[in-house]
Amino acid sequence: MTEAMARETHDIVTSIIHFDSTIRTIIDGRKFGFCKLIVDRKTAKTLGCHVVGERAVEIAQVAAIAISAGMRVDDLARVPLAFPTYTGNLAYAAADAARQLDLHVGWQATEGPRQSFRHSCDA
Repeated sequence: MTEAMARETHDIVTSIIHFDSTIRTIIDGRKFGFCKLIVDRKTAKTLGCHVVGERAVEIAQVAAIAISAGMRVDDLARVPLAFPTYTGNLAYAAADAARQLDLHVGWQATEGPRQSFRHSCDA
């Protein structure tokens, strides 16, 4: 969904991460481009994603999965991605959008597995 389309029916926030400020793109000398997320302010779900630049398809396919799954941007920001990667730019955009919405984006590697283990042991 484009930003203009989203504004017609939603109260939105947008987040843009420029490739000239991210590690993988700088390492590779591919600093032209950006990743933009369009997020519904009420639900914190991504409505659209626009990517221009190197490996845009790789970034867009992860965004498509997140949109299809109905993930909130704070959840997307917590997905543990390899570092440094082009797809990490999507996580940076999600974290920025989450901060605009005053959502917690801290990532704790042990939180999920411990909960799952605890529940399976209690059964």
